Order: sequence, then structure tokens, then C-alpha cells
Amino acid sequence: MRPSICIVVGLLWWIGTVGSVHGYETAMVFPMSRVQHVDARNQLVTFTTKDGEMRTLRVAHTVAVERGSFRKGDVVSIEVDLDDQIVKIVRVEGAGPSSARGSRNR
Repeated sequence: MRPSICIVVGLLWWIGTVGSVHGYETAMVFPMSRVQHVDARNQLVTFTTKDGEMRTLRVAHTVAVERGSFRKGDVVSIEVDLDDQIVKIVRVEGAGPSSARGSRNR
């Protein structure tokens, strides 16, 4: 009977460690936002939404924005979790200021 108890305890421990995945639930997405400022030291990103609202949010520790990864004027899509932390930030290709000006002049 003793080996079966060890197996059950080991199985429960394994399930507990496998089940503790650090995930997030997306609360809001800001598509086509424009970066205003990136503070890599404090992990803060200031951006303007498509509606013109300016927001400053902290970047989650799992994302970690590096210096020079985004510049002022970059168009990005930003996902925010329930704690108002940026969990995903992706540059939108072909939506920069130069391409927008070029398409208006045509």
C-alpha cells in the first residue's frame, strides 16, 4: 500500500506544477496606436490611441521593452491585461507616417 500512496502524492505534485502556467487574460486591445514615448528603464510606454486618447501603461515583466525597440511615431497594436499592464506590443507593418503620407499624395 505504501508505493501507491507515493505514486498518488507524486502525481498530485506533478499536476500542481504543470498546471501553474503564467498566463494572462486580455482585457483590451488598442490597434493602430501611435507610440509617443518609451521609458525602457521604468518599462513604461506612452501612446496615443486611434481615438486620440493618450495613455501611459507599464509593460508586464514577461514582455520587457528594450531600449530602441520602438520609437516615437511607430504604429503598434497593444494588448493590455486586467491589471492594465501591456502584455503584447507589436509594430504594425506598412502603417508608419511615411507610408500614410505617400498614400494620400497619390
